[in-house]
Formats: sequence, structure tokens, C-alpha cells
Amino acid sequence: MSRVHYVLLGLAALVAAGVLAVLFFPARGAAVEKVRLPAAALLAIREEFPRAVLTRASLDDEDGATVFVVEMKAGLKYVEVVVSPDGVIAEVSSEIKPAAAPEAVMAAIRKAAEGAEIVEVDRVSTRAEVRDGKLVKLPREKITYWAEFEKGNLGGEIDVAPDGTLLDVSTEVEARDVPEPAMAMIRRAAEGAPMKEIDREETYAEALGDALLYPAPPRATFWAAFDRGSLLGEITVAPDGTIVETSTELDVKDVPKAVMAAIVKAADGARIKAIGRDKTYAEVTRSKFLKLAEPDVTYWAEFEQDDLAGEVSVEPDGTVDEVLRWKMVSEGEDVGTK
Repeated sequence: MSRVHYVLLGLAALVAAGVLAVLFFPARGAAVEKVRLPAAALLAIREEFPRAVLTRASLDDEDGATVFVVEMKAGLKYVEVVVSPDGVIAEVSSEIKPAAAPEAVMAAIRKAAEGAEIVEVDRVSTRAEVRDGKLVKLPREKITYWAEFEKGNLGGEIDVAPDGTLLDVSTEVEARDVPEPAMAMIRRAAEGAPMKEIDREETYAEALGDALLYPAPPRATFWAAFDRGSLLGEITVAPDGTIVETSTELDVKDVPKAVMAAIVKAADGARIKAIGRDKTYAEVTRSKFLKLAEPDVTYWAEFEQDDLAGEVSVEPDGTVDEVLRWKMVSEGEDVGTK
């Protein structure tokens, strides 16, 4: 259910050019030989969880900021940490027993699950938020609760405030349960590619500082993931078919020459692992979707060379927005001290 952006293997043109990226994502809780992370990120995790066993790490985008999502086992609990390449921990999610959650929280979760089986409950500590594309530490942590539920072959997720206020509900749905305008736009974006998942996402309350804002009525969107062979795509649309945003992995031949030249220059000889394009079509307000006059388009690429990794974002005309590089280390390697 979680939509972590996993780097794909098998970009045909990259493989043909001799570019190779090997990623291993084991099942949750499985042991792995090594988990590679930026040195500062691994140091931050080790300082807080010195005895945890890291099981999985993946690159993600958190509201425009680059982060790593790291899964680990700490004692008898599963923990997920969202951390930036420079070691800022944004979020820590710890699995708990339902009895350990406030009763108001569990009441809200059960009501939102509508009889579905609740398979996991987490306590979520948010320590930093994204502002202008950067993670900024909060003066104090914010606590919420997250639950995963299953009903038949479909699942969902629920976010709840400590007082039981429902924040978000994301539910897997069948295509027949999506409004026709939204489904038509999803099919158009997929261009005949098979659907991997469709979710209905409902926002009931949003945090603004220490206050909560309540969209009236609750804001709904539909998110879909589709698979074009070795390339993944995502689209978010409003119920009326308004496109909010898309993210699509690309083959080299589909990247504008100016963009590709900028990516190759930024990679500086490193292996290019994946290339994609993000488009924003509408801004989301409390209860409306405001269409942009022109879509906001950005290309991105991920690269790696030995113990160095990074990513670059590029405008359609080839202008580089940002290049990030970091040293990757594995468990057991010396990461120094802060």
C-alpha cells in the first residue's frame, strides 16, 4: 500500500548502453547482507537505534524533498524511519499493539475501517517537515497514529490524531468504483498499460502548525499506478477528472536532448539508474483543485558510482534545478560521529 518510489531495473536503453543498477528489496523482516545509505543518514539512525537490524532502504520523495525510507527491526518491533541524505530524521513509525493506542484513536480506526481486519497499528513521530523543498526540524515532535486494514484482496490505510480526529483514509478500489471522469483520465494517462493499483484518498483534516483545518466536504482524489513493461507511472486525479499530478519513468529516447545532456553532465560519469518526469497540473487547496495555466514539468534522474550516489532535477529547457550527491555506506562500515 505504501507508495515509496522504488527505482526500477531494466530500462532497456540504459542496459543497452552498459548502465546497470542492482537493487534488492526483501520481504518485510527478512535479513539482508547489506543496506546501503548515505553516511549521515546511517549515523543518525544508528545513534537512535544502535541495536536495530536494518532490513530495507529505498529512495523516496517527500513533498519535493529527497529522503530515504528505512525499515528495521528493533527488538520485537518493526520500525520505519524517514531520513534525509544529510541525516535529518523526519519521521519514525513504530509498530504497537492496538491496546497501546488511545481508545479514541482505535475507535476512529475501527469506524473508518468499516469492519475490515486491522492488520497493523503504528505510532508515528514526526520530527521535521518539508518547507521549500527542504526538511526543517520541528521545535517538538508531532504524534499521530497510522493503521493498515485489509478486506478481501483490497487494503487501506488510516491516519488519526491522538484525540481521535480522522486525518486521512486511503483505500484500494476496483476500477468500477472510480467515477467515470476520473477513470477515463487514468486510462488516458496509462495509454493502455495495465493498472497495478488504484486508491481512493480522502483528506478529513490537515495540520497547519498546531491547528487542524477541515476541508468541507472531505477532499477526495484517486491515485493510480500503472506498468509500461519496465517503466512505472503514477497519476492523481480529482473525482471530476481534473489531473492533479503525474509521475512517469522514461526511456532515454523519450527524454529531450537538452535535459539528457544536463543529466549526463550532472552524473559526471556515474551510472544513470533511472530517469523520470513529474508534471503538476493543479494546486490543491482546502476543498478545491486550481488548474495551472501550464503544467509545471520537471525531469529527474538517479545516478550511482561505487560508493557515491545522487540525483538531479532538470527543467524542460535543460536548466539544472538541483544536484544532490552523497557517500553511500553499508552496515558495519565506519560512519564517524556527528
